[in-house]
Amino acid sequence: MKYLITGGAGFIGIKLAQRLLKNKKNRIYIKEDCEKKNGDKNLLKIIKNKNIKKIKKDLNYISDYLKVYNFDYIYHFAAILGVKKVINNPFTTLKENILTTINLINFSKKQKKLKKICFTSTSEVYAYSLRNKIAKYPTPEDVDFLISRDFNPRSSYLLSKIVGEFLINYSKLNFVIFRPHNIFGPQMGFKHVIPQLTKKILKDSKNKIVVQNAKHKRTFCDINFAIELILKISHNKNSTKKIFNIGSPDREITVI
Repeated sequence: MKYLITGGAGFIGIKLAQRLLKNKKNRIYIKEDCEKKNGDKNLLKIIKNKNIKKIKKDLNYISDYLKVYNFDYIYHFAAILGVKKVINNPFTTLKENILTTINLINFSKKQKKLKKICFTSTSEVYAYSLRNKIAKYPTPEDVDFLISRDFNPRSSYLLSKIVGEFLINYSKLNFVIFRPHNIFGPQMGFKHVIPQLTKKILKDSKNKIVVQNAKHKRTFCDINFAIELILKISHNKNSTKKIFNIGSPDREITVI
């Protein structure tokens, strides 16, 4: 099988590549600005694998430089994300996340034997629906979206993902859409709640530790479980043109 993973040096992308490398017949193309992640030992290890090809050029011009038209699966993980980056750059977030998805769809249409394009959306699409109680937990995939009217810059990310879902739906390609929920594990970075708390405990174990948003509830999903779900669903013929929440089946727990 031949795979293309955009955002392939990100947390989920690199774990998917590692899992795919277990089959020595797989060929994997990773699209990512890998220089930014050159401290990741797992990334440095996999890009040395002969079955991995690293692509560093702009995703907006993928059809111009990647003359490969026989991918079996394309996984689209690349996006501008991160709360601080999104809030500071809402226009760029909307523009880049939408344009890169359009360009990847056009590239996917050139593939001669593409079985499926797999688009990674976000659980944040449910945020305002849950907040205004027009949806409840656990949230099914078929609920209507509610969009904030206050032009909150953070909404630019979830809006870009909603538009991406619509683009994929109208692309006439075989697709599956994933909405990840609170995925955690090694090498995820320190911008999320579990590593942030771990860092606080290790640093301030002798002092008072402040837990922000202690009453907020989450279900946390292990990265290995998430990867197995993503692979199983994407390779299932019956999953075509469907949307799936990717998360833990366990009950909600508070941050505290």
